[in-house]
Amino acid sequence: MPKPSAQSRFIKSPAPVRARAPVPACTTDPPASQPCRTSLLDLPEDVIRLVFDFLTLLPDIVLLACVAPKFRLAFEGWARTRRNTLEAYTLEMMPLPEMIRFFKVAGPFIRVLLVDCSSFQKESLLVEFISEYCPNLEEINYINATDEFHYRTIMSKMTHLKRVTIECLDAEDVLSFDLQSNQDLESFELVNGCYTGKNLCGFPNLKTLVLRDCLLWNSMDFGIPLKSLKSLDLDDCCFEVMNQSLYQKIADSCTELVELFFSGCDTNFEVIAQLPNLQKCTLRTWMTSNELNIGFLNVLAENKGNKLTHLHLSGQFQISNEHARCLGRLCSLKDLRFTNNDVLEDDHFKFFNDLNQLERLGLTCCGRVLDFGLMRMLRKYSQLNIFDLNDCDEITEDFVINAIRCCSKGINRSIVINVKGTKIRPSIIMHPDYLDPLNQVKVNFIS
Repeated sequence: MPKPSAQSRFIKSPAPVRARAPVPACTTDPPASQPCRTSLLDLPEDVIRLVFDFLTLLPDIVLLACVAPKFRLAFEGWARTRRNTLEAYTLEMMPLPEMIRFFKVAGPFIRVLLVDCSSFQKESLLVEFISEYCPNLEEINYINATDEFHYRTIMSKMTHLKRVTIECLDAEDVLSFDLQSNQDLESFELVNGCYTGKNLCGFPNLKTLVLRDCLLWNSMDFGIPLKSLKSLDLDDCCFEVMNQSLYQKIADSCTELVELFFSGCDTNFEVIAQLPNLQKCTLRTWMTSNELNIGFLNVLAENKGNKLTHLHLSGQFQISNEHARCLGRLCSLKDLRFTNNDVLEDDHFKFFNDLNQLERLGLTCCGRVLDFGLMRMLRKYSQLNIFDLNDCDEITEDFVINAIRCCSKGINRSIVINVKGTKIRPSIIMHPDYLDPLNQVKVNFIS
């Protein structure tokens, strides 16, 4: 075997192949994402309107509307479809330039104004701006008004007012105001003030007049705008001069009256029963008078209730058997209610003989009515399907059980019994009779 040459002895053998370490990936950061180019001005109009809906105070909404013309246009479209309300106190701390801008933007779209007349901050400015920039006002609500409240001047500058409510600080405050330019006035409410009526004559569309806790001057020129009224509320009012003239005036002129609230119904009240369209009547006792005018009930009874469907007697009226007989002849009644009366008792119900259309019987704080009297009514009147029994201490669970058993006989009849404040407890719903699938009686503990 030949020997290797000298040259070959100096040639190194090839080194063994080693696995190479992997080449590390690139550690450089990815290119930065492009910044968002969308701004508030890119929002579609329907989204902008949703933002307006989210805000509660009109000054905040106007502030957003002034961001850009697009927002201003969106606001105008949004405001046209809404009954926008301005609360005067929200502007009292506003700088004058912002106030001017506010009224220029929002003034034409304001429909309702709420004013606390006890606050005098920027009063003259607000009166001036509201009169100038809010020509479309339809409703004004004043609280804490006095006979000197300056906001009354706004009413004479308006032409579209439909509803005005004034709550006074003192019943002896005799208010003066001018509403004659608002011939579309539909409702006027005065609370705790003095009313002479001279400001409300001659409104052809006035349908609702509320005088609550007021001092009324019942003179010959007592100006109740009677002919167009549908609802008249003379609740808790004190008549400075009390005579037949007011009742007779109502009876003669309120030919369209549908609803009447009145405190006190003693002497001469029987003429009110002549109202041809009266459907709802609420009578309350007044101060020391608890007489329920029997003449009023007799006239209604002779006419079988006429059109009267709802009668509510509130307070400790002295209900005799004669009163009960008259009430029982009002066969037009669908809803009969007694409130805060400890004179009414079970024996009175036996005189309720002709209430064949009665659908609802309401008793609140009537402490002498027992289960027996209610069952008498339940058995007698098949149309009676709602009992409102609130805070009646003597009503027990026996009435519910007996009602379930009574309604299970004969024709299918469902009844709702509202029992808040009675001795009936929620455990009644676990009674076997109540759990019966055929039970048509529902007990409600909330209302």
